[in-house]
Amino acid sequence: MNLRKSIISAYYSSIGFISLFLILCTSTFSSAQKIIRYPYIQLAQSTSVLIRYRTDQAITSEISLSTDGKSFSPSIKSTSAQTEHSLPLNSLLPSTKYYYRVHLGDKEIVGDSSYFFKTAPSIGSKEKISIFSVGDMAAGDTQKKVYNAYLNYQKNNYTNIFLSLGDNVYCGGSDACWQDEFFNPYHTGRLLRQSALYPSVGNHDYDNQPFPYQQDEPNMAYFQNFTLPSKGELGGVPSTSEAYYSFDYGNAHFVCLDSYAWGKDNFRIFDQVNNIQLNWLKEDLKATKQDWKVVYFHYPVYTKGTYDSDVNGEIIKLRDYLTRVFDEYGVDLVMSGHSHVYERSRPLKGQYGLSSEFSPEKNWPFNSSGRYDGTDKSCAYVINNSDPSKKGTTYVVNGCGGQTAAHRFNWPHPVMEFSLDKRGGSMAVDIENNRLDAKFIDEDGAVIDQFTIFKEVNKVIKQTINAYDAIELKASWPAPANSYIWSTGDKSEKINLRPLKSSTYTVTDSQKCLQDQYEITVNPPLGTTNWEELISQPFDSLQIFDLLGRPWKSIQKEGVVDQHIMDGIPSGQYILEYHYQGKRFTLKLTH
Repeated sequence: MNLRKSIISAYYSSIGFISLFLILCTSTFSSAQKIIRYPYIQLAQSTSVLIRYRTDQAITSEISLSTDGKSFSPSIKSTSAQTEHSLPLNSLLPSTKYYYRVHLGDKEIVGDSSYFFKTAPSIGSKEKISIFSVGDMAAGDTQKKVYNAYLNYQKNNYTNIFLSLGDNVYCGGSDACWQDEFFNPYHTGRLLRQSALYPSVGNHDYDNQPFPYQQDEPNMAYFQNFTLPSKGELGGVPSTSEAYYSFDYGNAHFVCLDSYAWGKDNFRIFDQVNNIQLNWLKEDLKATKQDWKVVYFHYPVYTKGTYDSDVNGEIIKLRDYLTRVFDEYGVDLVMSGHSHVYERSRPLKGQYGLSSEFSPEKNWPFNSSGRYDGTDKSCAYVINNSDPSKKGTTYVVNGCGGQTAAHRFNWPHPVMEFSLDKRGGSMAVDIENNRLDAKFIDEDGAVIDQFTIFKEVNKVIKQTINAYDAIELKASWPAPANSYIWSTGDKSEKINLRPLKSSTYTVTDSQKCLQDQYEITVNPPLGTTNWEELISQPFDSLQIFDLLGRPWKSIQKEGVVDQHIMDGIPSGQYILEYHYQGKRFTLKLTH
C-alpha cells in the first residue's frame, strides 16, 4: 500500500514539474513577443525607407507591406534574432502610401491603419511636402500640449518630415532617458510611425558623456538610436558623421549641423575657420542644385531669449562663421533651438556682428512682415536669385517644444520680426514648388506667427504667336483654387486664349502682392478663305473654333475635308486648324 502511494505521488510530482516547465517556457516565449520601442521611420527616399524598432528579447522579425491597407505581402525579414531591429524596405514607388505590419516570430504585433508612410517624391519634384519642426522638448505637459496642438492643426494631412532642433531630452542623455522623454511621448500620436525622422543633436543630448564631448561617440544613446544619412545616400555630400549630415527631399535640400561637440579633428564648428564640419558645409551647399536650402541645428545665431547672442562667446563665433556661409550659398531658412522662446527674423543678409550693428536699411531686403495675411505691410517675401538685393536668410529660434521661459535680456533682438516668450509651440513648414509657408503653432493650437516666401515670381513673359493660335498662360506661383485674379476676369491658375491682336495680360494674387505680366505679340492674320476652297484637303487632325476660341468641331483622326465639314455649325467666321504631315495650318474661314 505504501509502495502504491509512493508511485502515485511520484507520478503527480512529475506531472507538476512538466506543467511548470511548460508554463515557464510559454511565459518566456510570450514575453519575447513584445515591442518595447515602437516603429520609427529613417532614411526616407523615393524608392526606399528604413524602419527601426526594439523588442525586449532577441527574435527574428518581418515587415509586410500594402498599398491599399488590405492585401499585405511580405517585404523583408531579419536574418537573425535581435533586439534592435533595423529593416530596409527597397524597390518602392515614389510618392506612394504604404501600410505596414510588423511580425515577431509568427505573430503580427503592430499594424493598424495608422501604421503607414509615404515615400519621398522624386528628387526635384515640385509637389508639396510638410515638415514638423520642434526643439528643446523635454517630457511634461507642455511637450504633450505642443505635440497635440500640431496634430490637431495638421488634421488628416500627412507630415513628410519630423525635424528636431536638439536638446531632445533633459534627463541625462541615457537610453532610458530617450525612451521616457522622446520615444514614448512621440509614439503617442502618429508622427514617429509615419514621418521620416531627422534629428539634430543638442548640448543636453551629450549630458551623460565625458568632457570633451565627441561627435559619433559609439556608446552615446543619440548615435545608437538613429540611422542618419552620413554617406550621402539621400543626396548631398557625404559627411562621414551622423552628428551632421544632409539630404534631399522633393525640391528641397536639408542640412543638419552639430553646433556643440568636437569633431574628428578635435574642433567644434566655431573653433576656427578651417575645420572639418564647416568645410563640409560649404562643399555641400555649393554642390546642391535644389530649389530650397534649409539648415537646422541647436545653437541659435541670433537670440535675446534665455541666452544672449551678443554675450555668449560660442554663439558670437558661430554667427560670425555660419551666417557668412549662409549668405554666400543662398540658404533660405535656418531653424534652431536652445533659447527657450520663439523668435523669427525677416530675410536677413550681412548681419555678422552684434545687435547694435544691425541696420534695417542694410540688412533687411524687405519692408514687410511676411505674414501674407492681408494685414498692413504683410506681403510675402519674394526671393530673386538673379537680384542680390532681393535675397536673404530667414532665421527661426524655436526652443520651446517643451521647455519655456521668460526672456532675460534686451528683448527683442532687433533682427526679429516677431518674438514670443513663456509659450510653448512648434513650427509647421510647407514647401510646394516655389512657395514656402511657415506657421508657429502655440501649445493651445493658435497660429501666433506665420510667413511666406516665394521664389522667381513677378515675371514678365514675352511671347510671339500666329493669329488665332491657342496659348496657355499660367501663374508662376501655387495658391488655393480661385485665388488668382486675371485681367480677363478668370480666377484659375492657368487660362487658355486665342488672341486676335497683340495684347498684355496680367495675373495677381488675392493679396495683390504678386503679379505676372504676359506680353503677347500676335502676327498678322491670314486672309479669309471660303471653306469650300478646302474641300479634298487631307488632314491628320482638324479643329474648328469661333473667334472667341470656343471649339465647335474636333476630328482627331486622319480624314479629308468634304462638303459636310461645317454641318451643324452656324453661319459666321471661324478658325480652322489642321495638322498634316507634321505641319500645322491655321486659316480663317467664312461659313
